[in-house]
Amino acid sequence: MSYSFISYPDFKMAWKIAIFVAGILGVGFINPIWAAESQQSAKTVRIGFIQSSRAPGESVQYKSFIAGLRELGYSEGKDIHVESRYAEGRLDRMPALVNDLIREKVDVILAPNNVVIRAAKEATKTIPIIMVTTVDPVAAGYVKSFAHPGGNITGLANLSREISAKRLELLKEVLPKLSRVALLWDGDGPGPAVAVKEYLEAARGFKLDVRSLDIHGPKPDLAGTFESIKTARSEALIIVGNALMYQYARDVCDMAAKYRLPSMTEEGRYVAAGGLISYGANVADLYRRAAGYAVDIIKGAKPGDLPIRFAEKFEIGVNLKTARHLDIIIPQRVLIQADNVLK
Repeated sequence: MSYSFISYPDFKMAWKIAIFVAGILGVGFINPIWAAESQQSAKTVRIGFIQSSRAPGESVQYKSFIAGLRELGYSEGKDIHVESRYAEGRLDRMPALVNDLIREKVDVILAPNNVVIRAAKEATKTIPIIMVTTVDPVAAGYVKSFAHPGGNITGLANLSREISAKRLELLKEVLPKLSRVALLWDGDGPGPAVAVKEYLEAARGFKLDVRSLDIHGPKPDLAGTFESIKTARSEALIIVGNALMYQYARDVCDMAAKYRLPSMTEEGRYVAAGGLISYGANVADLYRRAAGYAVDIIKGAKPGDLPIRFAEKFEIGVNLKTARHLDIIIPQRVLIQADNVLK
């Protein structure tokens, strides 16, 4: 038996060749993985966002949602692209805008009101939908349960209807002699119908006579409605908020001022439109938290597995300019509690 040996120079050369070949093979094997990871990290998630009465880039909802994404390490224009749609104050345009987003193949739809939620639910069973709703999503048929929504919808339920009694209590603090109240609501919306029952029930505890008046879109007869309120000699107005009502928030608040009616509203944005006082969920906080759902879905979570969450922060808003116009002095104890006071 004979043995052959490789000389040291030859062995050194062979070793270099082996390392070179291994390097080529290694790079060839690893590069596709790097490429895949790079491609995955470079993918921009597209989120469809529809607003009713203001351009999305200007709204508190939009700004808060973007801020929430930023807090979680995602930035608009880099990791996220928001496909904004503006309904120009027309609720009847929203279903068409939803279908437009679906044709654009967005990855997620943020549904900020019940019109959009319903349209999106009917239009797609696969695209994740993050809702921010003022109605019970189980009773409305959007989800199966709060803990396990199922399907492709999850999000936040702003069930502020449960604090209707608190709103009446605040109104009585501002107007101690109050006895007759008008309740203004959208007769076509599912949420306001539930709210009316709760307000009527709460009003009995305060011995208030309530006149319920419903309006109907797309162009409600506000002049006739306020004449009815005047005829009923109502001393204050409760505005039940929803998409239609906010569409006409400025008109409603102007009419209330004209008829010298102090108004209680459910969101601070009505106070900004000229309402007297508001008590409700912090809208900015809701949309900041909605960003958390978007990030969970981006990371692979299924909407149906993400439980419905509720409003956590509530705030009081007061418009002192409106108070002066109505010759009303807001009690100091109310001002101390107020989160937003417009002067």
